[in-house]
Amino acid sequence: MSTRKLLVLTGVFLGLLAFVVFFERKQPTSEERARAARRLADFRTDDVVSVAIERPDLPKVDLARKEKGRWTVLNPPASPADGFAADNLVSDLAHLEVVGETRTDFDPKEYGLDAPKAKATVVFADKSSKTFSFGAAIPGTDAVAASEGRLFGAVRSAPLAALTKPVDEYRSRQLFDVAVPDITRLSVTRGPNTVVLSRTAREGGAPGPWRLEKPVADLASETFVDRLLGDLAGARVSEFPSIPEAELARVGLAPPVATVVLEKGAEKVATISFGAAKADVAGGKMYAKVGSLVVVIDDRVREDLDKELSAYRETRVAPVDTFTLRRVSFAADDLRAGADKVDGQWRSSGRAVSALHAEGLAAVLGRAEGRGFVPAPTGKAGKSGSEKPLGTVDVAGEAAGTAETATFYAAPAGSAPGLVAVAVTGRPERLLVDRSVLDEIRREAAALRDEADGKAKDTKGKPSAPAPTAAPGGLVKVVPGR
Repeated sequence: MSTRKLLVLTGVFLGLLAFVVFFERKQPTSEERARAARRLADFRTDDVVSVAIERPDLPKVDLARKEKGRWTVLNPPASPADGFAADNLVSDLAHLEVVGETRTDFDPKEYGLDAPKAKATVVFADKSSKTFSFGAAIPGTDAVAASEGRLFGAVRSAPLAALTKPVDEYRSRQLFDVAVPDITRLSVTRGPNTVVLSRTAREGGAPGPWRLEKPVADLASETFVDRLLGDLAGARVSEFPSIPEAELARVGLAPPVATVVLEKGAEKVATISFGAAKADVAGGKMYAKVGSLVVVIDDRVREDLDKELSAYRETRVAPVDTFTLRRVSFAADDLRAGADKVDGQWRSSGRAVSALHAEGLAAVLGRAEGRGFVPAPTGKAGKSGSEKPLGTVDVAGEAAGTAETATFYAAPAGSAPGLVAVAVTGRPERLLVDRSVLDEIRREAAALRDEADGKAKDTKGKPSAPAPTAAPGGLVKVVPGR
């Protein structure tokens, strides 16, 4: 075969391959075409952007989709919709199976379609639309008369139950419709006081740690914030009472007891106001308002909302991730020790050392709990060098911005006995901790120094074998770079 013929055949083959890959494979199969032919209308549910439902004896319902799984009830007051119910309705309309044949020559009066029990208008992303009408049951069958535009058919499984629900049945029973890990900013206002927290994503997109922005810039308590968001996400609406604006004060919503604002990036996800307890209902209920919609919810969030600022602040001294730790040191007048992790091995003074004391030193700092906050000294007492530190711990992880310094000082006058104060990089106030925290850090530092000097001894006074590597499960893992 000549080179020219070979090139021609190759070109034909590549053309056919491109046709199959880019066109033919996207066409419906014969089975899919047969299934579509048995439906009153065939469309992709993902292309739907809104649905309008009309019933002769009930108000019209307008639903709009912001994104997959997130619907809004546009009826005033607008509110998040039950995404599951809205998606199911769209799916039911897209899969109306016809009994027998469809036709265009029919008398609407004969089948109750001149005054249908329900109508649903579906609008698509390309601005086109389809209107479905549902009439009387077809005698002797399990089908209902239906039409889409000028096309008539008897359909099974007509979604009449969903189409005849009142507006409130389409409203979401949740306070917001975004996953908790997607929330990036949270503010809680009680009276004149507002607490603002935010977080950014880590590398890879995982949620980062929470930080306080207001009223102080500090680390936030992950445990408390996660519990608050979990309780907000878990709260369920039990009623949609119709309460005039003039009567909101009666239910504690003018002004509200507390207001929570949730944000996802630049989008304000929800503004939720909380009011008084609902006295006439057993089981703990309270009034709330989602946007402009008044609801009744269970009161699982009341305890969280009653907390003071201290509940939002991180009480651990300096969360450090020992799994990504790369450098640690301790310095005091009578003791200095440190180690660096190089190629997975801890080294100190040129000697390989175990992870036991290097990571253990940082772990003590990471799990230390503060007993309270005290301001740093001001004036002469606060000048550099005027206050003698009891000891300083430096730690750094593998990522930029994870270096932290914790400096221990004598507790201020009037403090309870047995406490010391510690100042930590990036924290606005010192924390009071038990003196035992500093003592334990000193013991770990001394053991690390002795190991680096080759002085580690067993209980019989002989040089011991290299200390075992600390098991990761035995260390405290906390959030890096906080």
